[in-house]
Amino acid sequence: MKVRVVRALIASAAVSTLFVTTAFVTPVFAEPENQVEALENQKSEVEAQADSINSQLVSLLVSYKALQQDIENQQVRIGEVGQDLAVAQENEQKQYEDMKLRIKYMYENGDASFAEAILTATSYSDLVNKSEYVEKVHGYDRNKLMEYVQTKEEVANLKTELEGEQADMEVMAQEMSSQQANLESTLTQMRAQIADFDSQLASAQAEADAKVARMQEEQQIAQSKSENQTGNVSSANQVGAAANTGTTKPSGGNTTPSTGNTTTPSTGNVSTTTPSTGNTGTATPTTGNTGTTTKPSTGNSSNTSKPGNASAGQKIANKGCEYIGNPYVYGGNSLTNGIDCSGFVQQIHAKFGISTPRNSTSLRYGGKAVAVSDMMPGDVVCYEGHVAIYIGGGQIVHASNSKPYPAGGIKTFNAYYRTIVAVRRYW
Repeated sequence: MKVRVVRALIASAAVSTLFVTTAFVTPVFAEPENQVEALENQKSEVEAQADSINSQLVSLLVSYKALQQDIENQQVRIGEVGQDLAVAQENEQKQYEDMKLRIKYMYENGDASFAEAILTATSYSDLVNKSEYVEKVHGYDRNKLMEYVQTKEEVANLKTELEGEQADMEVMAQEMSSQQANLESTLTQMRAQIADFDSQLASAQAEADAKVARMQEEQQIAQSKSENQTGNVSSANQVGAAANTGTTKPSGGNTTPSTGNTTTPSTGNVSTTTPSTGNTGTATPTTGNTGTTTKPSTGNSSNTSKPGNASAGQKIANKGCEYIGNPYVYGGNSLTNGIDCSGFVQQIHAKFGISTPRNSTSLRYGGKAVAVSDMMPGDVVCYEGHVAIYIGGGQIVHASNSKPYPAGGIKTFNAYYRTIVAVRRYW
């Protein structure tokens, strides 16, 4: 594709040069070396412009295709959660009806089982046996009650999750509409300016497909690595707990993540939901002057920065978790009263004197590039139109969507729920 663009631009430049030189009758005695140097410079400029056009086109296609894949995955998740909810609701209703029958039976017949066991016992051993039977019956009732309570909690959690998934789907659909309009406008401009553009577009599409596939493959490897590390830490903690004669009260609520990648992640399927893409300034960059656009780093290449002071990143992750439960507000700037995803990232970093961009697109290209497999707590995880802070253990903390917590708001979630387009480190 690049060769065809270069040839077209060079041909245009050559025609322009020929026209200018034939427009004057006064002979020009330029030195051959200067003419060669001028042509070389012109060739370099044309090649740079061709690189810029190709880079811009591939970048737009990658963004579009990544978001398209995320929407397809989101639709699958919504379907799965909906099915789980239907099954849980059916179980809840059955358990409720069973409990009503049991209560009705106890009311009509009287719950005098224990007294009857004492009065009708023929011997001490018979009394013991009947008492154990009564205890088992009561234990069975208690277990059934607990089972019903747990099912009701499951239904409530699934409803919350489904609500959040659907809210995120709506925002992603809006982002897709914007992406599609921007892509179509760019393609129209390029098609009018570049000969044989359709074949070049096909080449760019193939390159974008390959790039998205690589990104998803890297993400799968990183996710498996994270799950294995988390599983090993969980097993070690269980062994340690078994060997410890004392008891430890588990922490709850808005706990901060542990250092490194040893944080035990939440499942992301009960009290939290996926974040939306709503955010200020998240539009994909427009074409602008194709001759001056540079190719940004995606942050997924092997040329990644070495980790600096890991404790600094951990402090950023811990600070972000302090605001879990607070609301999401599009364009908001208050960590307590409402903020969006990029504002959340910016203000958490600002608390440690670190300056970051305010919109998700700029955050995607700032800082230092980090491979997905090398993410550390405090790194900024970039999705298409959305950003979050990595907290370790395959988890992120982010301002998700406008639904009340836990369906929306600031919360933790699985870092790999969408295609990670870049990871940036600002600390």
